[in-house]
Amino acid sequence: MTGLSGWLGALNGADTPDNIATQMGDCLSRGAYDRQFRDNLKTKATCDGGLGLISRYPVNTIVEEDDFIATICGKVVWQNAALRSLAAEKGDEAALIEGYKRYETKVLQEMQGAWSAALISPKRKVALVAIDRMGVYPLCYGLGKGREFVFSSVTGGMRAFPNFAASVSPQAIYNYLYFFVAPAPTTIFDEIMKLEAAQFAYFKDGELSTGYYWEMPYTTETAGDIEDWSARLINQLDRSMLNTIEGVNPDTLGAFLSGGLDSSTVAGLMMKHNGKGKTFTIGFDDPKYDESEFAQIAARHFSTDHNEYFVVPEDVTAVQEQIAEIYDEPYGNTSAVPAYYCAKMAKERGIEVLLAGDGGDELFAGNERYVSMQKVEKYGLIPRGFRKGVMEPILSLPGVRHMPVLSKAHSLSKRYAIPMPDRLYSYGFFYDQTADGVFTSDAAAQVNPDLPLEILRKKYYHYGDSQMVQRMMHLDLQITLADNDLRKVNRMCDLAGVEVRYPFLDSELVDFAAGVPTDVLLKGGELRSFFKYALRDFLPQEVLTKEKHGFGLPFMSWVYQDKGINEQVCDNLTDFKKRGFLMPSFIDEVIAACHTDEPSGAGGFSWDVAMLELWFKKHL
Repeated sequence: MTGLSGWLGALNGADTPDNIATQMGDCLSRGAYDRQFRDNLKTKATCDGGLGLISRYPVNTIVEEDDFIATICGKVVWQNAALRSLAAEKGDEAALIEGYKRYETKVLQEMQGAWSAALISPKRKVALVAIDRMGVYPLCYGLGKGREFVFSSVTGGMRAFPNFAASVSPQAIYNYLYFFVAPAPTTIFDEIMKLEAAQFAYFKDGELSTGYYWEMPYTTETAGDIEDWSARLINQLDRSMLNTIEGVNPDTLGAFLSGGLDSSTVAGLMMKHNGKGKTFTIGFDDPKYDESEFAQIAARHFSTDHNEYFVVPEDVTAVQEQIAEIYDEPYGNTSAVPAYYCAKMAKERGIEVLLAGDGGDELFAGNERYVSMQKVEKYGLIPRGFRKGVMEPILSLPGVRHMPVLSKAHSLSKRYAIPMPDRLYSYGFFYDQTADGVFTSDAAAQVNPDLPLEILRKKYYHYGDSQMVQRMMHLDLQITLADNDLRKVNRMCDLAGVEVRYPFLDSELVDFAAGVPTDVLLKGGELRSFFKYALRDFLPQEVLTKEKHGFGLPFMSWVYQDKGINEQVCDNLTDFKKRGFLMPSFIDEVIAACHTDEPSGAGGFSWDVAMLELWFKKHL
């Protein structure tokens, strides 16, 4: 994936511009994929006017025209005919410069595809940076001590800028433990911000502003003809696959295959339009996590060249430090481990481009909470007077929660009392915890425990007039997809040395999905009912009826059973005590949970905190 870095602003006697550009550019090479292009470093840096622009990309270009300089990572799909023609002749960067001259920041509305972009004009004292609609290509930004505008694809690139302040606060640690990632627009560093999907940062005349150049075109319709929508979905899926694999060598194309709806669809479309392709799945000895059987069914159905690898505990200890090193921010999702070994297997089998099915759940209503939250909302249809005057006094009586029917009503009333979107995270460990119950007293005093929920609320109500299911899907596009899943797959493919592409995130398909009425998406209250109906003659029956799964990792059983994992995790937990963020007694509780097979809320933090400590060791 590589990336870009740069700045706008006078350096005031700091290191030479060329040296700074090289240092920032070096931070863009992380995994095996990036290192293939280590020599593909393009820089442009000057003292006069104070600008720097660095790009490292397989096909990378820095274009100068008039008083503008621009670079783009990824590939833009231009919607404006004149700009599309110019891009074909002179490149995307030239089209960006021309588009800015015509439309200023509105040029971003003409840019689809997966990309990150930067444009600078020292003469006009302007800098514009932006990322794609789905957040495939990350970009962070901030202000230097001299109010220089600094940006980079990685936080390390920001920190390579002279005297750039980058501190990790208790609040940043709290946010990370809440989400096991640092959610946009924050980063693990207080002074560095991260662009959200479809967002831009604009620095003009010394003033910094941000905005969104695109909104999900969610429909206001609630019902529609499922037959018509199904036919249109098939057509859009075909188009998205053709767009995604354009220019790829057919012999080096492969796909992740978990055996679920999305990965099976991607594998089938790959075979339909590529004529060949390898598929790759991860298995486990634990039947609760292993779904290799379903991947085999899909592979046979579509006649793919199928490959499997069974992850064992030793694989976790072998890659844990590499995972901590390649992420520019701490990342706590254990499923990064199987994702890496799947991508590694693909690379070893000669794959250069790997297709992933991420995005399907968030676009086509595939998460369980989309249905469960609607059920909770139905409780509110009961007249308020009857609820408050009759039902809830009864439901509050001792012993009610142990009675079969009344216990369900009690649970519904309790959940309904929590407003959305807080309700979605009310099942988590931190929801009922106080900061001083986990953090040291000094650290707790610096934590606003409501901040994670404030981030969620802002994303959830971004589309205030949309339907509840649409608001939940948008929240998941930001938190689950852009902040979590894309970071996982991008970085693990980078570590393995293979490029990854996402057919479900094709711009045309995204626009189409937003236009599907919610009653079609969740027909009969069933998850993915529309998608399953549309692909009923394409996917094998076993895949259509299987329970939702994924590339999960049986971590809690392994950390208890395997000495190597246990020692590696617990040693890092012990080391984290010295950093002064968490109460030693809480970390002891987490360590104790690693030595028992009894479920524990604290035990769920063992990998997250261990990876946080490893990240500190690797990066700070």
